[in-house]
Amino acid sequence: MILWAFLAGMVACGITLSLLQLEEGAADDKFGSAVAMFAAWCAFGMLLMAGTYGLGLLVPGLTGAAVLVLRKTQLAGVLRPLSPYKMPLGIGALLASVVTWIGVLNLMEDIPNG
Repeated sequence: MILWAFLAGMVACGITLSLLQLEEGAADDKFGSAVAMFAAWCAFGMLLMAGTYGLGLLVPGLTGAAVLVLRKTQLAGVLRPLSPYKMPLGIGALLASVVTWIGVLNLMEDIPNG
């Protein structure tokens, strides 16, 4: 549960941050961009913390570095059709980080993951 929620959240963070980087300064929907940015960065931090506890250092470190590097590449141009969905993607990343934290808390309490 922790791994899949972590990976899904990181993918959503990566897509959201790439779309925001692509539209920097030119967004028509300022509120949606602000909510998406807040949700994506909060989820990114929460996922890194939960992933480090639940998965060790290697997987979260490499995945986090990949998200930060890939958001600066030209790959974001391919994702342009997803631009209207940047706020739902950011909120989805935040929800995935909550699910990851639930798995980590289960791990802390020795409760089997679902």
